[in-house]
Amino acid sequence: MMNILKKIQNWYWSLRLYVILDPADNSVTLSKKLFSHIRKYSDTAEKAVVFVFCVSDSGLFAFIPNPNIEKPTQLCDIQYNDKYKCIGFETLTPSVGRIFYDYNLPAESKCKLSVSVKETNNKLYYQIDKPSKHE
Repeated sequence: MMNILKKIQNWYWSLRLYVILDPADNSVTLSKKLFSHIRKYSDTAEKAVVFVFCVSDSGLFAFIPNPNIEKPTQLCDIQYNDKYKCIGFETLTPSVGRIFYDYNLPAESKCKLSVSVKETNNKLYYQIDKPSKHE
């Protein structure tokens, strides 16, 4: 019974917490609810940045807002896009093309993917879920 409730909860959140990946410009657009969740639960900073990485256990990609990383690394600025009236970031390491390749997605168009909220070392991160195959 708990497994069914967990599936329903995950399905509900997948409708609200998602990203739209665009391989043409390596952009990651955040849903409004996802951005609200990030603002509510992330550490405050002068400038909102994210670190995109691959979760070694699952091979899935994720991002963490305002990480405390001492070594120089590629951080992505969260920005508002006036033209499209949306919020997101550009990731070059890893690129959106790499995410599409690893997730076996077609590289010609944008793709909407669900996001799961995870926690490690008392810090939230957002895992970009691989789409399930419906046969």
